[in-house]
Amino acid sequence: MQKEIRDILTQLAQLSPKLAPQQLRLARFIHSNPRKVAFMNSVKLAQAAGVSNPTVIRLAIRLGFSGFPEFQKALQRETERQYDSLERFFDESSPEEDDLFQKVLSLEFHVLREMKEKLSREAVSRAVSLLERPGDVFVIGLLANTCLAEYMSYFLSILRENVHGISRFDHEAYGKIKAARKDSVAVIYSFPRYPAGAQSLAQLCRAREIPVIGITDSVMSPLAPLSDVLLEAPMKFITFIDPCAGAFALTHALLTAFFMNHPEKMRKKLEEFEAFASERDLFERKDIDIITLF
Repeated sequence: MQKEIRDILTQLAQLSPKLAPQQLRLARFIHSNPRKVAFMNSVKLAQAAGVSNPTVIRLAIRLGFSGFPEFQKALQRETERQYDSLERFFDESSPEEDDLFQKVLSLEFHVLREMKEKLSREAVSRAVSLLERPGDVFVIGLLANTCLAEYMSYFLSILRENVHGISRFDHEAYGKIKAARKDSVAVIYSFPRYPAGAQSLAQLCRAREIPVIGITDSVMSPLAPLSDVLLEAPMKFITFIDPCAGAFALTHALLTAFFMNHPEKMRKKLEEFEAFASERDLFERKDIDIITLF
């Protein structure tokens, strides 16, 4: 059986809504660590993922392999071919960096490189088209994801009308989405550990036929099957603190693409914002001209 790693990971993503909790836990571990998994035996994989060995074997069979050895060989073939271009900096045989500050920066650089390889121009283009819909734009980010949603909301609200930031899953948020027009769109951030309310609001949007631009860490995220357009910003951790450089860069790219799609229209929006800012004396430095930056 000649399966490539991309086929395996795609199958895992497609199967994820139908998997039992233990198999889903295993699938997410495999999806996040394909190169490590390729060189683990089934017992070590089960221990690393926190599941039983029979769970590992059953998942391999469910993916269409005769058993775990065939599944492992398929992963090995592809990871060996891609070794030089994937995650080389984080090779476990490489010496660890002594300086924690440098280690954190290196992690962020690594995540940015990985995101750059995965980012789909087609997906970004589809997201921009949705953001141009005339209805409301709901930018949703709960708990640790609130900062991402606020960044997106602030800049997007300068460039278009009817942008609503939502940072809590409550009756007010429910009411806003329930009353929204069908030509609205939602931008939803959901990163590990995936705030439950974000997925609930995504389900509500889908029920209201409001398309969802999902910004999350992978196709294995619970937000992925609820998204009409999926944009991935990988997450890897040193501590519990989220490494957000990738997510912010992805948001920056999306906003820039939206801006450059109609530059003259955007220039007028910026002029309106600058007049508003000048009237209310919002900034100390009034000599910095943001309009001429493009």
